[in-house]
Amino acid sequence: MKLPKKSNIQKTNPEDPLRRYYQPFIKRFYIKRLQLALNCLLPVKRQYENILEAGCGSGIFFPELIQHCKKLYGLEIFNKANKEKVKEMMKKENIDAELITGSILEIPFKENFFDAIVCISTLEHLEPERLEGAISEMKRVVKKDGLIILGFPSGRKIMQLYCMLITRNPHFDFHRSNHNLILEKIGNNLKIEKIKSFFNFLPIYYVVKCKK
Repeated sequence: MKLPKKSNIQKTNPEDPLRRYYQPFIKRFYIKRLQLALNCLLPVKRQYENILEAGCGSGIFFPELIQHCKKLYGLEIFNKANKEKVKEMMKKENIDAELITGSILEIPFKENFFDAIVCISTLEHLEPERLEGAISEMKRVVKKDGLIILGFPSGRKIMQLYCMLITRNPHFDFHRSNHNLILEKIGNNLKIEKIKSFFNFLPIYYVVKCKK
């Protein structure tokens, strides 16, 4: 898995787990979720034309995604300063991607534009009543035979405990939408081709491969 050099990338919001991608042991968990998403993209014989990363954050996934498409787009609710941080990283890493300021609830692209959409650890932050709208928007802008790859954590107590420990905050305000609700909304709107998770005996993170 190709990541930016640690010195080239900066956090773009307080909830960005960026530093954990570079910490011993813990990084295996964070890199694993990207690897699962990448595995859903790779079984194709052609390079994708356009890939969108919805909720791209600091751009941690950009160095890997850019290798699998002709044009990479990153969508995020950027402010000016954070957008400049990502642009600076892209320049240092020699990444040619287009950064789009916008919401996953109103993706500023026409219908059937993207070959694939990757959305990692974004849906769980949405209020339950907004989930369907976000999934419908991704469905709208992906091509008929395109892929939508969605990653999100479990809502189980073991995951809540992990978040409390990692943030050192016993009052951690857990994610707004849990995995059961997200899976239900995905199933209502998309064709689920595959569900991957880790760990198998007690999943703490899911990656779902879908088609329109």
